[in-house]
Amino acid sequence: MNRIAELKIELLCCGIRSNEKGVSPRFYPTRGKSRAGVAGSGRNFIVNPRQDDEFIVNAGVLQPFLELSPFEFKKVDGRGWILKNGEKICRATFFEPNWHSTNVGEIVRLHGKSSLALALTNICVFKTQKIGCKFCIIDIGNEKVVQNPEEVAAKIKEIEYNSELRKFVDFDGFEGTVEPEDININSGTLEETILVKLYEKTAKCIKEVSELPIGIEVTPIGREEMLKLKNAGIDSIYINMEVFSDYARRNFIPGKNEAYSRDKYLEALENAIKIFGENQVASWILIGLEPIEETIEGCEAIAEVGAIPLPRAFRPLFGSELETHEPPNIEDAKMIYNEWTRILKRYKLDPSETTAGCAKCGSCFPIRELLS
Repeated sequence: MNRIAELKIELLCCGIRSNEKGVSPRFYPTRGKSRAGVAGSGRNFIVNPRQDDEFIVNAGVLQPFLELSPFEFKKVDGRGWILKNGEKICRATFFEPNWHSTNVGEIVRLHGKSSLALALTNICVFKTQKIGCKFCIIDIGNEKVVQNPEEVAAKIKEIEYNSELRKFVDFDGFEGTVEPEDININSGTLEETILVKLYEKTAKCIKEVSELPIGIEVTPIGREEMLKLKNAGIDSIYINMEVFSDYARRNFIPGKNEAYSRDKYLEALENAIKIFGENQVASWILIGLEPIEETIEGCEAIAEVGAIPLPRAFRPLFGSELETHEPPNIEDAKMIYNEWTRILKRYKLDPSETTAGCAKCGSCFPIRELLS
């Protein structure tokens, strides 16, 4: 494993402490969560381990475990640096596009350097039933949010056609402009018919104003529903298994465990490949909530049906039932990612060909760093 991939994995597992202005929001939204991502818990850092190289990482900046992190982001001689145990290790910066400070930013956020991301709703049937995923805080806030598809499309159009909204000045004072490459849409778990209709309508509205590829995240749905979504203009689909072992499923995703067996997930992934095509179907599996052997077995099972497994470092969040859970062990994560690269080669899977969504963004996963 190369040093750049190792560093990114370490940052994903440990997070980055900082007292610099603008790095952390310091608190979660008090209204409804109407954005994709984990309620502002992470920050996209552009990291330069070498002068001729860089990577982007969405590192935790607002979590209970950060006081234990060896990493700190700090201004030194007017520029951003990442320090490890107090010693400078590499340059880093971050930025917010202008639209984040407008009403457009209440619906659409920037993920990574070029992905437009949004959450259609913060409502989850399992959260309502008190059997939601214990690591999730999608229902945070005082308001229930359901986005209007026409308004979503209008905001995306506004971003694409208004270059002033896409401009930014980064932490070091460098000016630039975001060039969107894809759209990533998620939501809470809803009844299947309602969920599919909402995604379908949103995709159709977006396609009327934008040519950007669209990726979505859903729970297992039927083949006919997938065809509707494909015909609506959705390019890539993520059906996230979350965890693999029986113990982890029962304890961490109780609602999904009751509603969708492992076989149901694998069947849905296999059906999705026939509809969306090779390398356009993927599934998250979290690192740090079960023995590494179980996570690797889950990656293997996902890959065996033809989908791309995406192991991601679990991040304890304030307000979740796993708030005090330890973050993943770095060496365990590295072992999983070493095996992950072998699994991808074995099954001839290539995340670099995914056109939209998390694999395209890559800020939460060491995809490019391990496969380049």
